[in-house]
Amino acid sequence: MLKAIVGLQFGDEGKGKFVDFFSQNYDHIVRFNGGPNAGHTVETNERREHFSQIPATFTGKNLYLASGTLVSLEKLLEEIELIKTINPDVNIIIDPRCHVILPIHLEYNKFSELYKGIDKIGSVGVGVGACVEDKVNRNGIRIWDLLDEDRLKKRIDFLLNFRKTQIKTVFNGNISDEYENILIEICEYGARIKPYLKFVNELIAEKLLNDENILLEGSQATFLDNTFGTYPYTVAYQTLISTCFSSIGIPCSTINIVGVLKSYTIRVGNGPLPTEQDNDIGEALRIHGNEYGTVSKRKRRCGWLDLVLAKQAVKLNGINSICLTNVDVLSCVETIKVAVSYTIEGKSVNPNEALLSLESVVPVYKDFPSWRKLDSVYDCYDDLPEACKTYIGYIEKELGVPIEYISYGPKRHQTLKK
Repeated sequence: MLKAIVGLQFGDEGKGKFVDFFSQNYDHIVRFNGGPNAGHTVETNERREHFSQIPATFTGKNLYLASGTLVSLEKLLEEIELIKTINPDVNIIIDPRCHVILPIHLEYNKFSELYKGIDKIGSVGVGVGACVEDKVNRNGIRIWDLLDEDRLKKRIDFLLNFRKTQIKTVFNGNISDEYENILIEICEYGARIKPYLKFVNELIAEKLLNDENILLEGSQATFLDNTFGTYPYTVAYQTLISTCFSSIGIPCSTINIVGVLKSYTIRVGNGPLPTEQDNDIGEALRIHGNEYGTVSKRKRRCGWLDLVLAKQAVKLNGINSICLTNVDVLSCVETIKVAVSYTIEGKSVNPNEALLSLESVVPVYKDFPSWRKLDSVYDCYDDLPEACKTYIGYIEKELGVPIEYISYGPKRHQTLKK
């Protein structure tokens, strides 16, 4: 049985907490897309750690990186060492077909963003976009290549020359010669990663045949999807949960899809955010919600919950249930607003049309009263303030799927089952 966790907004909804939360009941946890541009935070027993490569859990028994993921070798090894200090018995499995992010990819992303100027995407600059370009263009380096120095040298030489020519010719930039000397270093990384390499598609297919429980972790969220998101302000690949099958390499099968939705909306980097509050309200949400990028450390842009986009995300992913996060943060404002529809030039627009011109939409809001600070440990959903339950009930009714869990803090015990 497959269960998947997906973000329903622009990322940073709290997926890491729920991957760790559900992992207590799952022996196999699979990361199937993205790379070190994804920051997932886990906090338990007064320990707070950030993961961007390994699935976000302290307690998982078997952690997988499927072939659709992109790896920063140095970051991956750092996270392997970290997780093994916390959980020495963990079994880590990495597909050898994962593509490798190289220093030249970081340089290319940097020059590309500079070239775009005011139209830059707002990339976190860890080389993911350039790595995806090389993968699609069949110039990429896979972990498998690291195990054969002659093959690796041939591919590295071509790739470095290709990218350096682009940077010099298109961006009028220069790359230092140190990028010519990475062969030995990444071969060493390859030797250290080799013990973890297995074909993940075969292993997961076998687990499914044996009816074992498997938890899937997506990296970024719905509206960073390269096709259905706020293009061009997206990541370089698809993030919808349905892509898990091709990213892992298994046939389509029944899947229980859990959407993680923040009780307000945030975004890191550039791109339209219709409900953004660039004012005291936005600053209050940022401070009380600790809204700073896990990878980028940038201030997250904050705004009201956008139910127009949330409904679209539920449809696109086929969500079965929802985990609503950060309800405690909304106690910092007196009146809460929720975007319930959009207009452009006074006319109502549907989500598909709106996403093509999201910078032009005007949200229509519904108001709700706030509630007292949630600083207790609650035994059940009924113990929450009435105003909070009214807010949650409205969201559930509008989305048409049950809100199964409510998170009112970063720790595991700050989670209620509705």
